[in-house]
Amino acid sequence: MLRYTAPLIALAATAGGLHPARTYAQDDAGVSSGSGSGTGTGMSSVPDYRPVVPLGEPASLESPDPPGPQPPVIDTTAPLGPGVNVRFPDDPGIAPFLIQSESARTGGVPGGLRITPQMIDSAKLISEPGERGRILLQIARGAILSNQLVLAHRATEEAATAATQERNGLIHDQLIISIVVTAGQLSDALLREAKPQVRLFPDESDAKGPARLDGDLAIRTARLEWRRAAHMAAQIRNPTYRSEYLDRAVENMAVGSAIVALEYAAPPIDDRGPKVSDEDRKGYSDAADDILEEGAALADSIERPIWRNRAMERLAVAAGESGQYERATDLASRIKNAEARARALVLVAEFQARKGRNDDATRSYNLAAEAVASVVQRGLRGVLAGILVDSLISTGRFEDARASLVLYPSDAERFVAMGAIAESLGLRRMPDEARAWIDNDVPAEYRSTLYRRLSNGLLRAISEARAREFQGRDFSGGTRTE
Repeated sequence: MLRYTAPLIALAATAGGLHPARTYAQDDAGVSSGSGSGTGTGMSSVPDYRPVVPLGEPASLESPDPPGPQPPVIDTTAPLGPGVNVRFPDDPGIAPFLIQSESARTGGVPGGLRITPQMIDSAKLISEPGERGRILLQIARGAILSNQLVLAHRATEEAATAATQERNGLIHDQLIISIVVTAGQLSDALLREAKPQVRLFPDESDAKGPARLDGDLAIRTARLEWRRAAHMAAQIRNPTYRSEYLDRAVENMAVGSAIVALEYAAPPIDDRGPKVSDEDRKGYSDAADDILEEGAALADSIERPIWRNRAMERLAVAAGESGQYERATDLASRIKNAEARARALVLVAEFQARKGRNDDATRSYNLAAEAVASVVQRGLRGVLAGILVDSLISTGRFEDARASLVLYPSDAERFVAMGAIAESLGLRRMPDEARAWIDNDVPAEYRSTLYRRLSNGLLRAISEARAREFQGRDFSGGTRTE
């Protein structure tokens, strides 16, 4: 029985004068789709095995075997939309994005090659859902590269519809994996396109620049793409891949929240910064926070604990990197697994300490210490205690580092950490504090070794200072160069 009844007509073939009967749904060239080797969603390098069928003519069903049950006929004349058998999240508020013209935003593409709506319409004629979805995703990726974001949105939407109709489990999962990846790329492109721009001159008018997407509309559309990606990832039949790509959807949301917080909501550094009102910045900041909360709710639904913990870690770290410090601590503290919670809290505390938010950092470090102390397995607790102490040393919190020594399960690990503290005090040229600590709090049998580590730190500090001093000198003339 023939598998394909209507091949896709490539635009290049019709433009080049090729007969429709010689047009195939995929090329002979082995070009990767970008979704990974062996996933079944890329363009195949093997010769096309489908028969030559003219456009509009059904393939012959003559076969020595009796015909088996046929799949239900899909009506492609009425596309799915709000209220019409909707299978994934929708947002009527993005209607201005869908009806806008892209000619004002996208310049000429080199060579005049562009994705057209006819390509999507032609791809929808493919009867086999897996192949139809694969071609539509290729069209979507091409539209993203050429900044035709409305067409990319439409093609991704049609690919999602095709994926729900695919019966083969492997092809179904591979197609959805590609949809999740493509939706992440599309949301990144939307946020990039609408990002407020820095002006070359303080008095430069915004009207001189090219027309851009509205920031609120771009964020709203990107959030819809993330929701649809999460909805599709939840339909993956393999439970491990389902958890992994739900985590991938959460990661896309975490990165998107950081972009909104840093590029949209952050105040300008100087008078050449983007012209954004305080009210708009507040709205962008609230949107970034809402994205994190939505991502946390999605992360809680992930089945596999390792991927669920990883998703929450990504959200917390992204919040810390983008200056959403209170939310970062909150997200990290909500991780149920003590190991993952400790790691996330340590990273968040480092961001807070390096930005001078000492009270927030102290709270995060305290929560991290509590998480480490709750770990029952001695070996794992020793590793986590080392991560915590190293972080405290790197941020100059030596008193807290010394107080955290009790978290180590063995004296040997505690002794190694003491040596690291002593050497770091010497490196920071704090010998008096180090000697007072060694003389008063350290057991006598450890003092000799710790004094040696302190001396190593002081010598290293002197060596690094001399290296910096000579780094700016011209040795031939003996003068400092700027």
